[in-house]
Amino acid sequence: MARRPASGGPHDLFIFPPPTSAIGQQYYYVTQRPWPSLLFVLPGLVFFEVGSYLRSGESGRASQLVAPYLIQWLVETLRAGQGVPHLLAMAPGLLLVAVLLAWHLAAGHPWRIDLSVFAGMLGESMVYTVPLLVFMYVTRGLVLAAAVAPPPDWTGEFMMCFGAGIYEELVFRLACITLLVIVLIDVLRFPRIQAAVLIVAASALLFAFVHHPPVGKEPFDLGRFMFRTAAGLYFAGLFVFRGFGIAAGCHAFYNVIIVIMGAMRV
Repeated sequence: MARRPASGGPHDLFIFPPPTSAIGQQYYYVTQRPWPSLLFVLPGLVFFEVGSYLRSGESGRASQLVAPYLIQWLVETLRAGQGVPHLLAMAPGLLLVAVLLAWHLAAGHPWRIDLSVFAGMLGESMVYTVPLLVFMYVTRGLVLAAAVAPPPDWTGEFMMCFGAGIYEELVFRLACITLLVIVLIDVLRFPRIQAAVLIVAASALLFAFVHHPPVGKEPFDLGRFMFRTAAGLYFAGLFVFRGFGIAAGCHAFYNVIIVIMGAMRV
């Protein structure tokens, strides 16, 4: 989420301290910047995109996921009128890289690589799957989230896990929340706290809704819809407080755990 200097105080959700300041160099803030997030998700992104291309001869496998499908539709629409290269429609991953790099350049953040930061992001991403798994069991979410056991194509399943985790965070958190912040706070001047509640709730509901027709292919089920809405609220909270990279990492690792548990019939 784009944040800008203001006078709201150090705990304002929409303020980042300058990266050159002492507090701005703390791990908590570094992980929320676009450059560390890009480097962190890049291995999973490459695994999904290259694997999809090698297995299908094109990125058609990505179209099975809601978020890449929406990105492809948007790029194809733009291409029809403005000549956007067809490669973008075939590789939504390039769009993700472009968005994060553009954000990084616009913000003027340093090109710093710190392996300890990536190790911390990896650990956080794994730890943050625990509340989701607990909630899943409490609500019998395993039946909702993994009703069908995965086929023996483990490589393909893991590819889909990373693709879904990264791209759904791009569309429903990074793009959706940022756009709503611009509209509700910057344009319409909603009070920040009320706007934050509306933004998080709207992004979570949209995340759950698009998995069902007319956008998605999964028949509507109230239980699944409510479970995904709750998960959307959780991922939105991670995105706001811990940044895109950790939210995407948590989402991807959660998907992987679900696949493994479904295969083991846990």
